[in-house]
Amino acid sequence: DGEKIDTVPEALERAVNNGVKNLIVQPTHLMHGAEYDELAEAVAAVEDQFESVKIAEPLLGAVGADISEINADKEAAAKAMVAEAAKVAGADSIDALAEDGTAIVFMGHGTSHEASITYDQMSTQMAELGYDNVFVGTVEGNPAATALPEVKKAVEAAGYTKVILRPLMVVAGDHANNDMAGDEEDSWKSVFEGAGYEVECVLEGLGQLNVIQQMIVQHTADAMAKLG
Repeated sequence: DGEKIDTVPEALERAVNNGVKNLIVQPTHLMHGAEYDELAEAVAAVEDQFESVKIAEPLLGAVGADISEINADKEAAAKAMVAEAAKVAGADSIDALAEDGTAIVFMGHGTSHEASITYDQMSTQMAELGYDNVFVGTVEGNPAATALPEVKKAVEAAGYTKVILRPLMVVAGDHANNDMAGDEEDSWKSVFEGAGYEVECVLEGLGQLNVIQQMIVQHTADAMAKLG
């Protein structure tokens, strides 16, 4: 569309050239994964050219050591995701969807990075909040229990007959449009439809939710408070 967006190194170079002294970097990443690490490396390469630098937290905050270790960010995100899913589905609550035989499956990108445990932690968070008809899966990386076959088994075992697929991604991009909602036989939509489910795909990234936007703004404010 002719729109020019800086790469991270270009943005950092422009900040240096513009005489910025105190720099706050707000990731739009989901977690402390490989892309977050690349961002941190790019910032580290130029941080001596600023008086102070802070990198704010990604959306879901600290990773945690095991699948049971969750935090306030994951809880807030889970509540926002599920509330939005129920609202868009025209239901009063997630429980009403469950009673109607509907499961919500959130599909994440996945990663081979150690931060992949974040997806398992989100599953733990959903369970702790009592969202029994909400499932978390991933496309790539080290999926284990979050791989599509395992997610499908869990949905089947719980007895649901309808599935709403939504991206567990800040932006609903290529993975959401193709791996999740595409017409290819190996897409998540096709696999669930092939198993006899009534499937609906909602192409709405987390970044479109006001609550999620406010969480990111708060992370920036938290980083600003530590600047100095």
